[in-house]
Amino acid sequence: MAGSVLIALLVIGALLLMFNNLSSYQKVGEQDTREAQVIEFNNQFETYNRKNVRGSDLYSLLNRVVDYNRRQSVAGTGNTDQGQYVAYTNMTIKVNLGDNLKVYTPDDTIRLLNKAKNPIEQSAIKNDFESSISQTVENLEEIYGAESLTKLAAGLSKIFIDFDASNITDKQKEVAKEAFNQASKKVPVTNWKELREGGEIRTDVYTYYEYVQFKRARFDCKKVEYDNKTGRITKLEFEFTGKFE
Repeated sequence: MAGSVLIALLVIGALLLMFNNLSSYQKVGEQDTREAQVIEFNNQFETYNRKNVRGSDLYSLLNRVVDYNRRQSVAGTGNTDQGQYVAYTNMTIKVNLGDNLKVYTPDDTIRLLNKAKNPIEQSAIKNDFESSISQTVENLEEIYGAESLTKLAAGLSKIFIDFDASNITDKQKEVAKEAFNQASKKVPVTNWKELREGGEIRTDVYTYYEYVQFKRARFDCKKVEYDNKTGRITKLEFEFTGKFE
């Protein structure tokens, strides 16, 4: 009888030890999975933790952060948003456009970027920067076409700056007029004086020029913050370098 009890106790002890080991292995496995998920998550944003980041990349990053904040952070409140269950800290992106916004325009007038906050600070589920300029940008693209406007703003805008007919070749004039005639749904520009002295078309190109310049601007990542509990990136800060691509 005593031997049977002893054997039973040994079996029970072995089972308890096995269960404890299994529980420990499970906890280690879960911890490894969580760490792998954190690494995978951070890798999406660590790519921006560097110097010389393009404004166009930051434009995409702002939208990515908005999507994350809505779906997985505590800011998400919709029925299908994971944020109300996983409750991760919402992410913040801060972008300092610089002290002098005039570097984004070909003259001394700011027409587009003054509609947005400087520095840009995004931590919600709506892209505040995009919403502040999108209506103007979309309207211009509807009139001229995005591709044509980009070419006009990035290249032919130089014709407007410190314009002097003696410094512009006949070929450049023809290229400019051709581009405007193809791009604009308004009355085609046939008079070079009209093109040179400005008016609505020139104002539109100057406005869109700021959008193009922001996308061409270069920024350095100055700060990265992580959540103390989850290890996830919660904040990235960028500063304009004063340079354009």
